[in-house]
Amino acid sequence: MSQTRDRPSVLLAVGELLRAEVDIDALFTRIVDLVVEAMDADRATVFLIDRDTGDLYSRSAKLPELPEIRLKIGQGIAGYVAMSGKPVATDAVARDKRFLEDIDERTGYTTRSVAAVPVFEHGSASTRSVVGVLQVLNKRNDESFDAEDIELLSALADQIGEALALASVGTGGETGVRYNKIVGASPPMLAVYDLIEKAARTDATVLILGESGTGKELAARAIHVNSPRSGGPFVKVDCTSIPEGLMEAELFGHERGAFTGAERTVVGRCEKAHDGTLFLDEIGELPLALQAKLLRFVQDREMERVGGRQVISANVRLVAATNRGLEDMVKRGTFRQDLYYRLKVVELRLPALRDRGASDIDTLARHFLAMYARKHGKPAQSIDPIALAMLRSHRWPGNIRELEHCIESAVVFSNGPAVLPVHLSLPHEAADVAEWEESRSHDTMPSGMSLADVEKRYIERTLSDCNGNRTRAAKVLGIGRNTLNRKIKQYGLT
Repeated sequence: MSQTRDRPSVLLAVGELLRAEVDIDALFTRIVDLVVEAMDADRATVFLIDRDTGDLYSRSAKLPELPEIRLKIGQGIAGYVAMSGKPVATDAVARDKRFLEDIDERTGYTTRSVAAVPVFEHGSASTRSVVGVLQVLNKRNDESFDAEDIELLSALADQIGEALALASVGTGGETGVRYNKIVGASPPMLAVYDLIEKAARTDATVLILGESGTGKELAARAIHVNSPRSGGPFVKVDCTSIPEGLMEAELFGHERGAFTGAERTVVGRCEKAHDGTLFLDEIGELPLALQAKLLRFVQDREMERVGGRQVISANVRLVAATNRGLEDMVKRGTFRQDLYYRLKVVELRLPALRDRGASDIDTLARHFLAMYARKHGKPAQSIDPIALAMLRSHRWPGNIRELEHCIESAVVFSNGPAVLPVHLSLPHEAADVAEWEESRSHDTMPSGMSLADVEKRYIERTLSDCNGNRTRAAKVLGIGRNTLNRKIKQYGLT
């Protein structure tokens, strides 16, 4: 193993990527770059399993000759790893029967050595399945990949599995989910992703509107992380948490002796955001007097520290957010019209969770389920179909934040493999109870049915609840996707 490689720093670098709201394709491209650097290799590829065809496809690769590689499970070394779930390291590919020469023939590349490890679904080690393969080619200086290389590659594969879970990225090549940590692929969210992408390419000021709990800060961070300023600071100012008397000093800083207790010069947050992004959260709570002082900075990116006379410039990108109706505030005279128009150069409206549809509620609920099951060491892996119906029917006045807290609470109270209706801290309104009781009645199995008939009906119902998504249905049922496919064929289900 190369002595120049710093394993902790490589794993830390990938970990930092996972904590950022980075574009998914950019995330995987950067991971591939880091893998090549860490392994002292020539090429690397992240393969994922296509949930529709069952094939392996290259999601991200240092592969200039081909736009994509597709392999059958079991085909080639990567296909073998996907099938067996076991790592492979070989420096004699020409004599390895598992090696597929076809790719080298198509690319003109000569593969001498290969190391490949499975990427497992992030979750319980006893039930997780292979969702992809991480492969590297040709260790430089004609060295052999060794046990330490496989150990590092496996650790990086674990982080890729975490990236898939955090991003809720499907393994079928979907383009719906575009930003790490922002979950959902409903039409309203696709429109949000488009606007984030367009805004990130520019330095234009962005005003993010949306109810509390819709993810305004995540959107602001996504704009920053995917912009040319991503290497600069992201500085947040919460306009609700800083007392009015201290807000000016927080924004613009203060000179020594500017007021009682000012024993030293302090740089303000506007200045700290130089060459980065300043995020003004809940801008609608800013008092009128401070709005006038902020206007100058918004217009000219210039300010003076409290108690100072020197004009200071800061090269910042400005993003503001609010859950309040600024237009109505302008009409009432509680928000400056000139500041409002300066802030809304680009306006981004985040949809309420109730307007995103059942699919996004399901996806978010399962995302939080996996996250908090890991955090609290609980066995919960699925959500009972009736519990899912309850989640869909709730109005979610607190939006994603309320759903997250609901799922975390349910995970804590659950003791088995599934979150049940009793675990959900939701108001049982009369209409909802009737709907849930109706759902329960559909689950009742007539007496005299054989076990096979019961299993067939339950699988059929679960597939229906999951809109035919076999990967999701397999998770709800607590079985592997291949097992589900076999039972679908056995029972003649479509």
